[in-house]
Amino acid sequence: MNRYARQIALPDIGLMGQEKINAAHICMVGAGGLGATALPALAAAGIGRITIIDHDEIDITNLHRQTIYRTDQKGDSKASCAAEYLRALNPEITVTAITEKLTAENAAAIFKQLDDLTLILDGSDNFATKALLNNIAITLKTPLISASVNQWGGQIGIFEGHHHDHPCYRCLFPEFPNDAKNCNEAGILGTTAGIVAMTQAHTALLHILDIEEQSNFKTLNLKTMRSESIKMRKTPDCPHCNHIQAKQQTKEKTTMSEMISIDQLNDCETVIIDVRNPDEVTADPLNHEQIKTAPMNIPLPEFIARIDELPTEKRLAFICAGNVRSRQAAEYLSAKGYENICVLDKFSLI
Repeated sequence: MNRYARQIALPDIGLMGQEKINAAHICMVGAGGLGATALPALAAAGIGRITIIDHDEIDITNLHRQTIYRTDQKGDSKASCAAEYLRALNPEITVTAITEKLTAENAAAIFKQLDDLTLILDGSDNFATKALLNNIAITLKTPLISASVNQWGGQIGIFEGHHHDHPCYRCLFPEFPNDAKNCNEAGILGTTAGIVAMTQAHTALLHILDIEEQSNFKTLNLKTMRSESIKMRKTPDCPHCNHIQAKQQTKEKTTMSEMISIDQLNDCETVIIDVRNPDEVTADPLNHEQIKTAPMNIPLPEFIARIDELPTEKRLAFICAGNVRSRQAAEYLSAKGYENICVLDKFSLI
């Protein structure tokens, strides 16, 4: 877990958040201007399973914005090369490449293979595929994060049309324009595609972490550096999603762990778990007359992998430098069903 230590350090993520990321399975449709930037960000964050669908081959004109590909890979499969890149970037995750063109005829068979799918990411460059993915997302009851880029701008939206109070993609685009141009015709600055793609990846991570945003659709003008966020509503008469009856989802509530002072330590037999890094422990050892037995040192990034080392017959008291990492560890165990755990207030040792 050291790979994700800087993410785990964020109070909004912690061990439970990282576990959500590691457990996620995303499907990215398109490994071009959007996918080539979004995919490495998601793989590096620790998305446990990534499926890439793209039938296209690498062209020299792709390389100014699709920077995971090399010049000597011209003519190779984008999906296969992207999968190879992600496996090298993060060997801890599982990456699958599907090199078929996604169509209405084969979509059901392809997505039937994708069990426990968390999110569908749309990195396609045509409205036909976007409409198809919207139908798939509604049928599978899986959120769709769709993005598009053109010249200096882009759009990113999260669509959950399977819910009775969330819009689908066709609520926003009931009719598609006949004169829409792709990047080959209209042109695109490489950094425009990259910024939109990173926003799409960021949106995916926020959704996986249950961090709610005030808006569900963003437009970016990267020539003027302006952005706009809006909260879309479901279209009541949308023929694509208004017949879907949603089940209300309840969010998992985190049980807050008791915090004790050093004076309460010996109320019962307790094992202290110090979740600081070894260099922190060396620089600031826990020296106090109330601490009779040396604490166990399990740094927070190693916590999930070493959970079996924890004794189960005694109270566990977690401690760190400022009561943040210790609370994350305690709440993680609490959510897993452990009892008799607490946080030892570091400031009570002063």
